[in-house]
Amino acid sequence: MTENRDTVLHILTAESPDLDVILPGLVSFSNGIYSADPTSKYASIDYWKQRLSHPASVIIYLTAAHTDDPEESITPIGFLFAHPRSHTPPLPVSGQTETLHIWLAAVSPKWRRAGCLEKMVNAIPSGGFGVMSVCTHPERFPNMWKWVRGRGWQVEQELEEGKICLSKPVTPTA
Repeated sequence: MTENRDTVLHILTAESPDLDVILPGLVSFSNGIYSADPTSKYASIDYWKQRLSHPASVIIYLTAAHTDDPEESITPIGFLFAHPRSHTPPLPVSGQTETLHIWLAAVSPKWRRAGCLEKMVNAIPSGGFGVMSVCTHPERFPNMWKWVRGRGWQVEQELEEGKICLSKPVTPTA
């Protein structure tokens, strides 16, 4: 268990000068959390870069603050990848056709329940979108399901294989 729960928030875009240094570590972190198939889009740095190429796309990640270990100060403890998504037809509940979609999000097991996901979601720049969306599998990710439902995300629709799409109005960042 990590004793100090302070974190440092970072924002990564396609224009970030350290993209090629940071992105492989984030993909590796994601693959470790989700046990991604190495041949899937989730494990492909090129695919992540393609999704990140839209000006409104952003990866927000956290590292531990106040650490004496230089490696730990750059190792992600959580991340969130958001990009624009078109919904055709429009989402049935909110009626939105364009959302800022949280494609992937993960927090290290040692850092869960420390407010990391909330901190990252609250830091998402709206990018001109009025609604965020996310999809999750309640059966596979019950903690994520409980988290989104407890924070006002509304169910939009059931998708294939038990996946549920949810939406929530964007909270403007200060």
